[in-house]
Amino acid sequence: MQTIPQNKKEVLQILNECRIRNSFLINSLESLDVDECVLYNNSVALHQAESGFWLFSIEDRGDFRQLFKQLQRPLGTFYVNDCAYFSEILELIPEAQAQEYVQYVLESEKFVPCPSSVNSEIEVVTLDKSWTDFILTLYHSEEFGHKEYIDRCIELNSGFGAIWNGKKVGYVTIHLDGEIGSMVISEYARGKGVGRTLMQHITPLYAKRASIGCGFVLPDNRTSKRMMENSCFELMGNNIIWVYH
Repeated sequence: MQTIPQNKKEVLQILNECRIRNSFLINSLESLDVDECVLYNNSVALHQAESGFWLFSIEDRGDFRQLFKQLQRPLGTFYVNDCAYFSEILELIPEAQAQEYVQYVLESEKFVPCPSSVNSEIEVVTLDKSWTDFILTLYHSEEFGHKEYIDRCIELNSGFGAIWNGKKVGYVTIHLDGEIGSMVISEYARGKGVGRTLMQHITPLYAKRASIGCGFVLPDNRTSKRMMENSCFELMGNNIIWVYH
């Protein structure tokens, strides 16, 4: 089993050959505590120490099988950079289920702030744990929507909360795996530019973490797609999957 950072330069060289497609792995390697790495030809598996997730960059058919063979352990939840390989995953993990996402990519050097997107009536503050209960009233996720996880995200990467007319009306976090996390706006405050304002605060912070970053959006979430596009993120050519079992 290869370790990081001894072979970090070699792994980054491989990943940068398909930089956009491998944006999430590059971001993790540059900015997070990646503690294990497995290589097979030009395919890569990285393990994030903080989140415990494995991230796979699959170059060709059969490569996931070879990486899985080397790992020889349960994978839990893991990321794959192309949904086309799910059939191969099912051959090895028949009980696996996958959630497909549209992936948006941010080249950090291309980020340009857009002051006109900020609503000056919205007060933006750094999240602390006093926001956790509010977040949980808006964010409903079986895997991530619980106090321990939200508190840990705030401890590690913080995020931002929005206040309008003296009331908490929305928030945006960064997940433990380093991606821009959930952003939810209270229903009565939607259409006020709260989301755009939050993105103008969190995107510069996110862009400083690594040379490239990404965000995941459900395919039918048109509002979030517009939000990403308005924040200098570009649509990646293929969809990715998070695999659960």
